[in-house]
Amino acid sequence: MSFENPVEVEVRLLPPLSNTAGRERVRLTLNTDKTLQGVIDGLLEQFDSRTFYLHLYDTEGRLIPAWQVFINKDPAVRLVARDGLNTRVKDGDEITFLLALAGG
Repeated sequence: MSFENPVEVEVRLLPPLSNTAGRERVRLTLNTDKTLQGVIDGLLEQFDSRTFYLHLYDTEGRLIPAWQVFINKDPAVRLVARDGLNTRVKDGDEITFLLALAGG
């Protein structure tokens, strides 16, 4: 049986997530799912609010396609891209969620 060490990450929240969470930074410890999906699940557990959920997912339960993620300030993935949610995170990573909107 293999025991892996937990991974601790710092998550930077930008609006609208920071507005709902009431803060811009969150430290999460991931014990099992050490992926971007695990980070999202950890955020949803910590901020157990329908509003926080609806900032990430539409009313059909699909991730909103405009979300992009940066890991250590490097563009990582669009979450809805193939296998985007399966992107692994490492201990000490800083993850930033950015809602990329355009308009005119």
